[in-house]
Amino acid sequence: MTREVVWDHGVSLPEHSLWLDPLVVRAFAFISHAHTDHARRHKEALLTPQTLALIPEARRPRGWRMLGYDEPMRRGPATVTLHPAGHMLGSAQLRFEHEGTSLLYTGDIKLRQPGGHAPTPVPRAHVLVMESTYGRPHFRFGDPDSTVESIARWCRLALDSRVTPVLLCHALGKTEEVMLALAPYGFEFALESRCVPCARAYAGAGSRLPEWVELNGDTPSGRVVIAPPAGKDEVRRLGRYRTALISGWAKDTEFARLFGADATFDLSDHCDFDELIEVVERSGADQVYTVHGYTEDFARHLRKRGVRASALEATEQLALAL
Repeated sequence: MTREVVWDHGVSLPEHSLWLDPLVVRAFAFISHAHTDHARRHKEALLTPQTLALIPEARRPRGWRMLGYDEPMRRGPATVTLHPAGHMLGSAQLRFEHEGTSLLYTGDIKLRQPGGHAPTPVPRAHVLVMESTYGRPHFRFGDPDSTVESIARWCRLALDSRVTPVLLCHALGKTEEVMLALAPYGFEFALESRCVPCARAYAGAGSRLPEWVELNGDTPSGRVVIAPPAGKDEVRRLGRYRTALISGWAKDTEFARLFGADATFDLSDHCDFDELIEVVERSGADQVYTVHGYTEDFARHLRKRGVRASALEATEQLALAL
């Protein structure tokens, strides 16, 4: 039964022996993207070629089936198709169809893309299983192109004042996407050591990045530095610098304060609250399950709108995007 969905250390379709981003090792599982909270060493995994390329050797599944976007694959009597999720390079939604009933699992998803790229498509399905990281109404982000322009302006003002701008970004995915978004502004970049292997993996997976160097004591001035938010020992050796947190969590005052950033910009690789509502509407699903983040809150908002929705993962917690 395609409509039977349970939480079993991850999303499970028990009638089909299929797990979706499980937290523990399984015989066969879908990995939606390469972040550490989603990738496990499963006996066999279904994933995109780019996702496989971005997973470090120590965390790779022992076996895999690579599938490109929009390429149907048979799994017993069912059909599985992967679609872009817009979250990071290689990220995918999974659509599962069996006996006329379809289920869509979004994984981590982002609709609006900067740089004039088309919004992420949302396939139609009867059942929707969706992440709800920013499932509270105060998480409403600005237009991504305008936000990128604001980040560029902030970096330029810092550089003109002989101050090093430091952008605090997740090492895998956010670092590279921010570099690509800022490339048209002509910046040169220096990456903190934890970002270096991720940038190399991105390039190896087919994403051509702007020129960059590794941050060290000999790094010339005049570059935009990118570093993970936690642990800034290398950054503190820069002398004069200012930091900006680049995250959807910028909308959460207490969370932003934890990192002591001088500025915050709400450029996220996830949907904001309104986009999550849009995902539901565009899917046309008559049953919605929420996982990750503000699951109960978002399911409650959907029920108030007349949508049959429930939290599949019962515990509500911050699914930190950093």
